[in-house]
Amino acid sequence: MAKVTTKSTVRLSYVSLIAPRAQDDEKPDVLTYSSAILIPKKDKETIDAIKAAIKEALADGVARKWGGKRPSNLKNPLRDGDEDRADDENYAGHFFINGKGPMGGKEKPILMDKEGEPTSSASVIYSGVNARVSIQFYPYDKSGNRGVACGITSVMSMENGEPLGNVVTLDSARDEFGITTPSKAAKDEFSASADDKGESAESSSNDDDDDPWG
Repeated sequence: MAKVTTKSTVRLSYVSLIAPRAQDDEKPDVLTYSSAILIPKKDKETIDAIKAAIKEALADGVARKWGGKRPSNLKNPLRDGDEDRADDENYAGHFFINGKGPMGGKEKPILMDKEGEPTSSASVIYSGVNARVSIQFYPYDKSGNRGVACGITSVMSMENGEPLGNVVTLDSARDEFGITTPSKAAKDEFSASADDKGESAESSSNDDDDDPWG
């Protein structure tokens, strides 16, 4: 199974990672953990790593699932936002991948804040957040559909991004009430930083774009 952990940040969209959601109106009882992953086209390192992982998964599928031959109707998980989501400005200038949690989306990925601590907060993991992700690619052959799928194993929230859709975060909620003063958490963080600087001062005074199917 080919794996990629992004070194730079990507943006998440259509996030259903804290709680699963039905993906098919005809199957409302089938709930899935999932998210779209938007990768800036200028992030060539991440794009190249993803293309290499897709090729590895493709070779695995040819060897183990598709009888030694590459099917003609393969579905590629890496898609062009400018072409396939031309009506959504958030996808402009990005490639994107629709990924599911482990076990085909039946299990929840590991979710962390920027300190690496576990989180289930919708103000930390939400549509629009900038994050790093660990993803894996694997071949599938189901009901006549063949291709390479993306599984999301873990997500680390890195910094707030403009919420997409009807997502409400602490920052957006504060804006709605006209609150412009720093939050208590921000004040505590500033105070701790100032204390550290004070102690430090005192102590120092004392002392490639190829087709991934190619």
